[in-house]
Amino acid sequence: MDKSIRVFESFEQAELAEQADDEQLSYQDRFRNFMQLMAPYYAASPGFQRVYRVDDLYERSVCDDWGVRIQPLPEPTSDG
Repeated sequence: MDKSIRVFESFEQAELAEQADDEQLSYQDRFRNFMQLMAPYYAASPGFQRVYRVDDLYERSVCDDWGVRIQPLPEPTSDG
């Protein structure tokens, strides 16, 4: 994002110049500028990092202490 300093004689002139600058920006430019401004707030903290772990999951047995028997899950119904 390029930055420049301009001096105006009145608030009205400054507002007109701001509107002209906004009209020249494409949606991609607006989005790029927005993402550059917001990046520090959404970036990961330097002290933290994501840790992913892959574990071999073994088949676990289910304890049926109350003798209820494990009920099978019903088949999902499609809406289509």
